[in-house]
Formats: sequence, structure tokens, C-alpha cells
Amino acid sequence: MASGVRVDDSVVQLFQEMKLMKSGKKAVFFGFSKDEKFIIVEKGKEILSRDCNGDFFPRLKSMFPETKCSYALLDIDYVTGESKKQDLIFVLWAPEDAPIKEKMLFASSKPYLKQVFSGVNKQWEIHCEDDLTIDQLAQKLSSGKIKSLEGQLL
Repeated sequence: MASGVRVDDSVVQLFQEMKLMKSGKKAVFFGFSKDEKFIIVEKGKEILSRDCNGDFFPRLKSMFPETKCSYALLDIDYVTGESKKQDLIFVLWAPEDAPIKEKMLFASSKPYLKQVFSGVNKQWEIHCEDDLTIDQLAQKLSSGKIKSLEGQLL
């Protein structure tokens, strides 16, 4: 591995649960262990399905740190002209103000996490808060018109 980082088994297990829709989680954040050798699930940085009362996106947006990189896996429900859909989307948050070393570590480790997230075809790489919008998320999910995303009309 180019970065020397490995994906912790807890990340693999959580992904499998989300993929099978058994986790009850709408969003989960990942980061690095203190020694930077493992990608781990960030404790307490999640949004549960039962806690979503139409405020999913504002809650999600508030969870991205201003000057620190992060990975996230989102389980998004949305409605297009044709049907209701549900997709997992992999997010890399690498804000412009994050330290260069951290951005390099996250970028070089991203392929290994993507490999674990097999079958997740949708990705969203965000570098500034201006790009962290519900409209940008909608564009990453579908090439067609999305009518609503997580219960919010667009």
C-alpha cells in the first residue's frame, strides 16, 4: 500500500451492515487511528435513521470539521421522476485549510477504502464549504432530475 495504511475490520463490518440496510445508520464518518496506521470508524460521528426528522442535510453538513479531513459513507434516499431510490455514496472531505500532510494521507489512502466499499459507485470529493450543498449531493447521485432528497424537496 502506498500510504501504508490498512482498513480496520470494524469499517468492513459496518460497510456490510449498511450495504444490507441492517445498520440503521444514514451517515458514518471515518478517520485514522492515532498512529495513522488504520482507517477506523470515528466514534460518535454518525447519523441514525431514526434521528432524521427532515434535518438530515444540515446535521450532515455540521459534522464535517472546518480544517480537518474526513471520509464518510452516506445512505441516501431520494426520489427521481421515475421512482424512489436508495444509494450509498462515499465522501472525501479535504478542506483547503487542512494541513498538507493530512490531505496527502487521506488522498493516498482513499483507494484502499474504496476497495473495501465494493459496489459503491457514487463518490463525492469536497474541498470547501461552498461545495457542500444539497444540490451538489443531488448531482452526484443522479444524472436525472431529483425531486426530493432525504425528504427535502429540491
